Amino acid sequence: MNPSPYGFMREEEADLIDKLISKLKDQFGSVSFLEIGVFGGGTVTGVVKRCQEIDCPVFAAGVDFEQWKPSPVPLDNYAFFPTDSMDAWRDIKFLIEKVGDMGGKSNRAFNFLFVDGCHCVNHSMCDFLNYSPFVEVGGYCLFHDTAKPSFGEHQEAWPQDHSYAGKPPSVLGVREGLAKLGLLQGYRADWKLIEEITSDTGLMGMCLFRKEFEL
Repeated sequence: MNPSPYGFMREEEADLIDKLISKLKDQFGSVSFLEIGVFGGGTVTGVVKRCQEIDCPVFAAGVDFEQWKPSPVPLDNYAFFPTDSMDAWRDIKFLIEKVGDMGGKSNRAFNFLFVDGCHCVNHSMCDFLNYSPFVEVGGYCLFHDTAKPSFGEHQEAWPQDHSYAGKPPSVLGVREGLAKLGLLQGYRADWKLIEEITSDTGLMGMCLFRKEFEL
């Protein structure tokens, strides 16, 4: 697979991010992007570049381990938190202050949350629960690697683990986590599934959710 403008994802997945960035520009006038699982910066670099191409103000922040910090960083004011996502959310006030410098609203700092970190069930669920409260109403949460479970070669090659530092994550956990949260089934009134890109390979796939209101 050739890298997309947003790193390791398929063409149709990259097209979805293109459309989402344009939607955010129309809806909010800017993109405030928070990425869980930076993995070298392919996605955030692509998001910043696309925003610049369409003349859309952009702020970006990311959470991952130190070895996955983008180099070079995509923006001068890029905020990177070199730790497990289970811990970084406690510094969310700092993130909000950074976005506030660009005119961010109240305590809902971000309109685009991209979750692509550790793919175990626990992390997938906790990343949503810990970071989704900081998404503005009308903003979006995009999960990557939401393919339906594949119990064959992929699961054997990518075993489940609760930390992905230096290890490939399990593709099984993300979808299971979304189901446990009630997001896939539409059980939550505050978040709505807007679009899904499926995959029958046991890899890749995306689910896009929109924040409807605050609980």
